Amino acid sequence: MVDAQPVSDLRWIPEGEGVAADANDAAILALRQLIREKDKKTVRNILARWSPEDIMELLVRLPLKAARKLLDILPDQTSSRVLSELRPQFRAAITRDETVGRLRDLILRMPPEMAFETFQDLPDDVQDRLGPDLKKFDQIQASLGFSKESAGEIMQRRHVALAPDRTAAEAVAALQSASDMIGSVDTVFVIDGENRPIGAFKPRALLLVSPETPLSEIMSTEFPIVSSATDQEAAALAAAGTEFKSLPVVDNDGRLVGQITTKMLARVVAEEAAEDMLKLGGVNEDARPTDSVPLIVRNRLPWLLAGLVGATIAALIIGSFEDELEKAAILAAFIPVVMSMAGNAGLQASVVSVQALAMGSNWPGDRLIFRFGRELLGALLNGAIAGSILATLIFAGSLVFDVEDPVRLALATSLSLLTVTTIAAIVGSFVPLALDRIGIDPAAATGVFITTSNDVVGVLVYFLMASTFYF
Repeated sequence: MVDAQPVSDLRWIPEGEGVAADANDAAILALRQLIREKDKKTVRNILARWSPEDIMELLVRLPLKAARKLLDILPDQTSSRVLSELRPQFRAAITRDETVGRLRDLILRMPPEMAFETFQDLPDDVQDRLGPDLKKFDQIQASLGFSKESAGEIMQRRHVALAPDRTAAEAVAALQSASDMIGSVDTVFVIDGENRPIGAFKPRALLLVSPETPLSEIMSTEFPIVSSATDQEAAALAAAGTEFKSLPVVDNDGRLVGQITTKMLARVVAEEAAEDMLKLGGVNEDARPTDSVPLIVRNRLPWLLAGLVGATIAALIIGSFEDELEKAAILAAFIPVVMSMAGNAGLQASVVSVQALAMGSNWPGDRLIFRFGRELLGALLNGAIAGSILATLIFAGSLVFDVEDPVRLALATSLSLLTVTTIAAIVGSFVPLALDRIGIDPAAATGVFITTSNDVVGVLVYFLMASTFYF
């Protein structure tokens, strides 16, 4: 037990106060000890005086194992409140080992939209176990009807929508009455008699007109509208550049059914970018830093084995040129140079292509042949510069070390570098486009595909050049 201060006086001090860090560290140590001793009653009594925000701060500062135990110790109402305020990544990590019954009770205590958001942030295997129970919950049951990662899945059903003939004074009254239910309102939608959005305006516009002004005079008719079936990434692209902080979501008949805030879309973009980074690195998109050893193996081993196949083929190609290596062992020294340059060139080109696909920034009228020409010219120039530098380094090294026929060696290696760099850049640019065209996620397959192809093509080109120009 920590004796620095009485256990009953433990509290979380805002970091801005003088001795906050030391006091908070002491509180963490004391509570960790109580958790290890399984003194649930004392822990509950201490935290009963803490605000949910302070408990959340404590929770994320504890080691994950202790945080999971603390969440289990806390009363359901407190756990539910704290859980709903956590960042999605932390929420998924801390609830991974919770029982189905306990998670169901915690989620059902949350407000409907927060409950569904929490449900969606849980690992897929936990969702599968919870799904049948949570379908009893009307809000979640309705949301589960939308396809995964669609606009309908993340939209808020609560919104403010008014007819165009309503006055500014009536709109102010409507916003006041809706504030308790919705909270802050960023965008007000204007709808026709069939509940179809025909305009939108910001609440502050009501302050600039007289109370009798009809909404049809202050609304903007230029605003993006997304369908509930629209992909989340497409919805984020639609929101780019708009002045409004919420997008209207319509059903198949064009009727307003909800809204998506740009804050939610920013989160979607961040999550998609993080997933693409994992995929490009050959890691399963569900991987987390808190994964257990079996999950680490399951998520990463398939991609490693795919890379192993490519590396094995490359090794067999190298072995087939055994006679050349015996004649000039120095050729082996430049294999890593050629391979690494090809890998870097391919990765650079593929990242740009994947990003362009994700952000929708490919120029619509840009014909494929023009893009091929730009990429080819850029790759040739990069390869020529890199090859020239490599040749210069070989000549400089031959003045210090005993290098047999440095002119031929420089010619073979520099031409190899030029060729493999160009091939890698072209493959890196167009493989993502081809994968996207046939319906395969470019981020998921590009990394391993390019690495494997570069390994095989790189060594093959290198030894063909060496056989042609060095011997």
